[in-house]
Amino acid sequence: MIFLKRFFLSFSFLIFLSLLVTVGVSAAETFRDADAIYDGVVRLHILAASDGEKDQADKLAVRDAILASYSEDLNELTGRDEAKAFLSDRLGAIEALAKEVLISRGGNDRVEVTLTEEYYPTRDYESMRLPAGEYLSLRVILGEGEGHNWWCMVYPPLCTSSASADEELAQAGFSKSQVRLLTDSEDGACVMKFKIVETAASLWETVKGWFS
Repeated sequence: MIFLKRFFLSFSFLIFLSLLVTVGVSAAETFRDADAIYDGVVRLHILAASDGEKDQADKLAVRDAILASYSEDLNELTGRDEAKAFLSDRLGAIEALAKEVLISRGGNDRVEVTLTEEYYPTRDYESMRLPAGEYLSLRVILGEGEGHNWWCMVYPPLCTSSASADEELAQAGFSKSQVRLLTDSEDGACVMKFKIVETAASLWETVKGWFS
């Protein structure tokens, strides 16, 4: 009887240890996938001058002009580093383009364009979702930037591409597991992994806030 008890306890411990290792490996893979997502995307963030009807329409007009001017070239790139270098060289041109759009629409608001790390909440798009966290961001501020924002991805250029999200993400260098995490909302395992990434990013943002 004592032998059976010891055997049962040992067997139970081995099962527990195996489950712990499995969970640990899965979590590590999830965080590796998340890091690749944060390091592989450039977001586009346009802040309208106000919530007024004209300022919101101006925001969309600036968005359309930027995407029309640069999405085709960005689509030819094969990684975020290339996209970052491409956009860094064109910040002045993007600012001038946005200013030109505003002037053509009878406005004269200031425009500020930067390429910087920025925290984003979880965001659902038509064919994919992005977890909360810090992303490299092409940030365009119109006027005082106090109106509702517009968010999308400038790289990979999913805002305007006719290709599927899977195709664009794969072309940008994302692995099958990373693409699945971003696009497979029906898979229970992917949903759970997404929640892990989202929670970890939110906690990290909170912790950073304590020391800022």
